[in-house]
Amino acid sequence: MSTESICRSRVLIADDDEINLLLLRETLEGAGFEVVAASDGAEALNLAALDRFDAALLDVQMPNVDGHEVCRRLRAAEATRHLPIVMITGRDDPASIEKTYEAGATDFIAKPVNWTLIPHRLIYILRNADRDRRMRELAYFDPGTGLPNRQACIDAAAEALRRAPESPARSGVALLQIEVAGVRRVAETFGNEMGDQVMLAIARHLPAKLTSQVHSAFQLEVARTAAEEFTVLVVGPEVAQLASEISEWLLRWFEDPIRVTENEFFLRPTIGVAIYPEHGADAETLLMHAAMARYHAQTGGATEQVVYAESMSNRARERMRLDVELRRAIRDEQLMLYFQPKVRASDGSLAGVEALLRWFHPDLGEISPGRFIPIAEESGLILDIDAWTMRTACRQLSNWERGGFTTTMAVNVSGKHFLYGDPAQVVEREIASSRVQPGKLIVEITESVLLRDAARVRRGLNAVRELGCRVAVDDFGTGYSSLAYLRGFPVDMLKVDRVFVQRVHSDPVDAAICMAVLTLARSLGLGVTAEGVELEDQLRWLREHGCDEIQGFLIAKALPALEVERRYASANLSSKALAG
Repeated sequence: MSTESICRSRVLIADDDEINLLLLRETLEGAGFEVVAASDGAEALNLAALDRFDAALLDVQMPNVDGHEVCRRLRAAEATRHLPIVMITGRDDPASIEKTYEAGATDFIAKPVNWTLIPHRLIYILRNADRDRRMRELAYFDPGTGLPNRQACIDAAAEALRRAPESPARSGVALLQIEVAGVRRVAETFGNEMGDQVMLAIARHLPAKLTSQVHSAFQLEVARTAAEEFTVLVVGPEVAQLASEISEWLLRWFEDPIRVTENEFFLRPTIGVAIYPEHGADAETLLMHAAMARYHAQTGGATEQVVYAESMSNRARERMRLDVELRRAIRDEQLMLYFQPKVRASDGSLAGVEALLRWFHPDLGEISPGRFIPIAEESGLILDIDAWTMRTACRQLSNWERGGFTTTMAVNVSGKHFLYGDPAQVVEREIASSRVQPGKLIVEITESVLLRDAARVRRGLNAVRELGCRVAVDDFGTGYSSLAYLRGFPVDMLKVDRVFVQRVHSDPVDAAICMAVLTLARSLGLGVTAEGVELEDQLRWLREHGCDEIQGFLIAKALPALEVERRYASANLSSKALAG
């Protein structure tokens, strides 16, 4: 803030001495400040309640309500909690000055007053106050919408809980956590700016609309607590009933489209409710239980709003915990890549490796992908995980090549990324950064992805192929598609699911299925990898029937990068690969 703009600030002054009040007014107005004067403390409090000021200068010694008491009351009021307050005192001994600061003063000026220096002192204080205000905004307000953020919500709830037992009506406190489904899809389809505009459009209207539905006896605050999430704090009597009514109103409100420029978006909320004291005695617990209830509404499918209950399943609790821990895992680099070798069925030489994600939690130990990948896909974290996996895989390929070890690497990409993201952009960025050859990278997708939004998936696969990478269909056979269906997709390889490989040597039906896949894949020019090979009999059958590659515990389990290099870096080890 410039000195010129500071000098246009509105200042409240209070002094019962008419001469001092006149001198103070003339000094500040002469410097350009807008001044409002009060002749005692009571009048100063009334003026502060009715109007907005940028600073206050208060004489300590005033009749009835002295400057210290005025300062304390201003600090207690929400509107003036952060107002810069300067006390003018005739006593500058340590005890008096300490009392002034304990009352909440920002600074003090000792008498006799140097009138020339007062404007400069006030400019300095206001400049610091402006810096503090901007820091508070960063700490407590969401920059995208201007609403209070998660920390502000927690602090407001904590203050409401502190006051609740003392209130005459013993007010209850409720938190409603609202996730707006579909905003991520808007951002991925129309760009992040459009997603931000949708959240801003909701933030502009939701607080006022909600407030209009609530009696003035209730306190209501709306915060943006996550990218697609708002939290509503409600304080007042019979708050459980009101929380239910607000939830129903929200569901109705979102039935109308959210309009941004010429676009209309139909979005649906899922709402979780937690109420004090039944569901928690502190703000963090209430917010966590509201999130758990919202998650239950999101995954249960029976209703779009759920009130927290202790009877919610342990599985839901575990998934919620893993969701939180997974976010920390990405941040704290708890994820690792292991690599499972694939060998050529004909001679056992190394054909490549598949990058497999591993999560080693410091307290929970190793957490299997089967537990955390579904959670990542539901929460949208899978896009970040895919990007991390591709980056780490490309860097590992690059490190191996610099050490003289060259191979191909298959990397799984979630179907969510093809449906809602831009996997080709991620691949292009990482191969350019790591300087790996695109032909060394195989992008794997599950067969079920091909059955959803075929046009979008086909565009994504074509973009990956245009970079020079190959595409493999993982878990082939489990999605009930056919090789004829694959004609429309740019696919290079099929990976026959382990469920068909397990009894390929002993079950005529599984043998017939695998034979059909091998024959038709060959006619379409596609390579075939058999997954889950664990027995010599399985290997023998696959080799006899012309399977290209095999992968499974018979060859090797997933290995750390150094172990892969140790086993397979030398070309003369190709004949020993089958021994594992």
